[in-house]
Amino acid sequence: MIQAHRICSVLFLACCISTSALFSCKPEPKAIILRKPITKATADLIVRKEVRTVAFGSCAHAEQPMPVLDVAIRQKPDVFVWLGDNVYGDTEDISALEAQYETLGQNPHFQRLDSATRLLATWDDHDYGWNDAGRHYPLKEESKDVFLDFWKDPRDAPRKDRDGIYMSYLFDGGKQDVHIILLDTRTFRDDLLRSQSIILKGSNGFSYMADYEPHRGEDSTLLGTAQWRWLKKQLNVQADYRIIASSTQFGAEWNGYESWANFPSEQQRMLELIEAANQKQATAVPTVFISGDVHYAEISKIKGGNRSASDAIFDITASGITSTWDFATNNANRVEGPIMENNVGILQLGRPGKAKIVAEIWDATGQLRVEHSVLP
Repeated sequence: MIQAHRICSVLFLACCISTSALFSCKPEPKAIILRKPITKATADLIVRKEVRTVAFGSCAHAEQPMPVLDVAIRQKPDVFVWLGDNVYGDTEDISALEAQYETLGQNPHFQRLDSATRLLATWDDHDYGWNDAGRHYPLKEESKDVFLDFWKDPRDAPRKDRDGIYMSYLFDGGKQDVHIILLDTRTFRDDLLRSQSIILKGSNGFSYMADYEPHRGEDSTLLGTAQWRWLKKQLNVQADYRIIASSTQFGAEWNGYESWANFPSEQQRMLELIEAANQKQATAVPTVFISGDVHYAEISKIKGGNRSASDAIFDITASGITSTWDFATNNANRVEGPIMENNVGILQLGRPGKAKIVAEIWDATGQLRVEHSVLP
C-alpha cells in the first residue's frame, strides 16, 4: 500500500506541473532571427549634376584632327563618354602608351571638349595595350595606372582599389537621376575562339574572313566573376535612366569580329539580369547600351530577357572619332545606319517635347544623320 501511495503521489505531482506549465501566464520566449539589414544599392560615385544630354564616341588616333568633337560640343552635352580605343597604343612598352595619352592631351580638339564638359572613360583593346587582348595581356596593371592617371579619377574612386576599370556614376541633379555604368571588357575576358575559315559578306560588295567564332560552352567569360557580382548590384540602383557603356557591341549579331555575340551565354546572362532587376523595381528603369569599336555608327535592337518584341534593348554604336572602315558587317539587329563617316553619338534624356530617350548620330560636318526614338 505504501508503494502504491508513493506512485500515485508522483503521478499527481507530475500532472500538476504539466497543468501549471500549460496554463501559465508567462509567455514562452520568442525566437530571435538574425538577418542582415537590407542596404540600398548605390553607384560607385554620386554626382550632384543634372544630366539630359550624353555624348559618346570611340576610336581616336591621338595625333589626328578630331573635328567631330567640336560637333559634340555644339550639342552642349552634360557628359561625354569615351568608349575605348581612345588612343592607339598597341605595345609591350608602357612608355609608348604613355606617349599616346600625352599626345591626346595636347590635341586642341580634345582640350576644347575637356574644357566644355565632364569626361568619363572606359577602354578597349588598343588603349588596353594590344589588339583584341584579354586577361592574358602582361601589362594590364601598368596600363591601368596610365589610364587612371590620364583620366584624372578622384582619389577615392573605387576602381583604384580593385582589379579592372569598371565603374558607375549616378548623376543626381534633382529632377532626374541618370545612372551610367562603364564596363571593362578586357581585364577579365577569356581568350577568343579562332574561326575556322568562315567567309562572310559585308556591305559595298566586300567579303571577309571571320576572325572568331562564338564560344559554345557556358564557362567562358567576358566580364569575370567579380565584375558580374558588382554589376548585379548596380542594376538594382534606382534611377530614371540607365546607360551601360560597353567598348564592344552588345546588340549586333555575330559577325566574325569582336562583340558580345562571341560570348552568347554572357550576353543572355546580361539580358536576364536586366529583366530580373526591373522586376524587383517599383518602376522598371529604361536601359540602353552605348558602344564603339567598329569604325562606323549604327543602332541595333535585341530582344530582352523574356525574349518578347516589346522587351527590347537598344545598343547605339558611335565609332570612330578619327577612324573609318571600308565596309559594315551584316547585322540583322540593325535598325539605323550604318554611318561610315566619322561620328559621335548623342542621347537626349527626358527633353520636353521629345521622346523620353532619343538617340542621335552626328557626323564631322555637323549633319544629324540619325534621330531615333529609343523610348517613346
